[in-house]
Amino acid sequence: MRRLFLSAVLFFIALAPQSLSGSYRSLCWLLDSPWREVLSSSGESALLRICAPHQELSPQRLLARIAAQAPPSQFPNIPVNDPATDTPEQTTQSETTIAIYKDTVLVAFVDTGQYLPVTAGVSSLSGYARSADGGQTFIDLGRVPPNSRSVGFSDPSLGVDSKGVFYFANIHQIPGPRSNQSFMGLAKSTDDGKTFSAAVLISGTGPTDVHFQDKELIAVDNSGGRFDGNVYMAWTEFSPDGPRILFVRSTDGGETFSAPMVLSDDLSVQGATPAVGPNGEVYVIWLSLDSGRSLKIRRSDDGGVSFGPAVTAAQLARTADPQATNACRRQALKGGIRTLELPSVAVDRSPTSFFRGAIYIVYQSDPDGNGPDTSDVFLVSSFDGGKTFSPPVRVNDDHTPTDQFMPAIAVAADGTVGVFFYDRRLDPENLKIDVYFARSRDGGKTFEPNIRVTDVSFSVPPTFGQRTSSTNFDALRGICYMGDYNQMAADEKFFYLAWGDNRNIIKTQSYPDGRPDPDVFFAKIPVQPGVEPE
Repeated sequence: MRRLFLSAVLFFIALAPQSLSGSYRSLCWLLDSPWREVLSSSGESALLRICAPHQELSPQRLLARIAAQAPPSQFPNIPVNDPATDTPEQTTQSETTIAIYKDTVLVAFVDTGQYLPVTAGVSSLSGYARSADGGQTFIDLGRVPPNSRSVGFSDPSLGVDSKGVFYFANIHQIPGPRSNQSFMGLAKSTDDGKTFSAAVLISGTGPTDVHFQDKELIAVDNSGGRFDGNVYMAWTEFSPDGPRILFVRSTDGGETFSAPMVLSDDLSVQGATPAVGPNGEVYVIWLSLDSGRSLKIRRSDDGGVSFGPAVTAAQLARTADPQATNACRRQALKGGIRTLELPSVAVDRSPTSFFRGAIYIVYQSDPDGNGPDTSDVFLVSSFDGGKTFSPPVRVNDDHTPTDQFMPAIAVAADGTVGVFFYDRRLDPENLKIDVYFARSRDGGKTFEPNIRVTDVSFSVPPTFGQRTSSTNFDALRGICYMGDYNQMAADEKFFYLAWGDNRNIIKTQSYPDGRPDPDVFFAKIPVQPGVEPE
């Protein structure tokens, strides 16, 4: 089976235009491969910019936008980024990551507004903002610096250790005369998130101008155990013989990293997510697209030196609207939102929780196959260190066929589980989007009634069918891009949420009548109901 699959890949590579690089030793081969569909939005966008003349089709724009009547939100929605720093048509801030230490809250995100002109050592598609008052206000601090030789791209990921040292990871490329070179990068802040160092570059397993590194996430051990301070990174490497999940670790504060270790043996994978348990155990979870779809997990008990065998945590079903998928030329939800069933994971590290050590994974899945409901949010739990997992529990409590998607999870210091996600329940046309939150106090067995977080519903920007190289309104983003994930964090008192939000309408030269502007918003939700946000 693998040989047949490889033959198909080689056939696609043989069709690649030689004008791209003069040879097939180019990252651009990936745009003509069958794995393009699972490439991250950030990765595809980066390749499209360096691999012209690849163009997307211009499908008909979706125009329906119906305002929904909704209950008010209980929580202030705080703007995170500063739109004044955007350039006229590059105004995308989305795909959030968050880390907290005492009263400091850092939120990083995809940021196209400060990317141009492209300059090695300066340009980055990742920005960040800082709050010194627990999230009441934010200051946009601009780009996260790349390496002196590289250009920073997206897939932002934040972590923080037990001493308040923040870490930031994203995709990097070193521009070359014939083909860019692909790396991961890790930057570090030792001044409470005010500034970051230049990134340390991390390579994959093969030639950097052929193997493409994509969609990394990091986890930092702050358990207080023997591996405290270790930094872990997992990501997808795309090579001509298939994508694979890679893992590296740093034991010296992100200065150096181990050689990458291959964790997957699946034919097609994406969305690696590392997490750390209360005793320093390391978990890596990813989406496998072999023979259907499933979530796989592996565990390490020696600080990431070695891992046990892969365990299937959940079986799931593809979430896709047929018309949107056809228009976007890859899996997508209604309105033109490209999507995958990427996992979000959290481990209960509370010293007093009855469920200490429990692993929680949330994901989106189609609940009824060919029925009207395309995407719901589910949670699976493990109480034996990842050996077995519970049946899935549906998190969203609506009784509509509308979409719930892109979930994120965190566990508070008392073991309370929080999940938030995009939700279209308030719009019968299944177009406008809100953010909802759900809380569980019994180890994910049941959830309290869902809570609306956003105080206004928002629309999807014109993500396809536009007169740009990518057909997204923002030429620096891929077709049908509205972010690949959001993230959240938690402490003793609050859950901290950051998400991409399109509520603001702006007028530009290309859109004189206005269009939704992707920005980042933040809210904090008390762990205990009835407590007022500070």
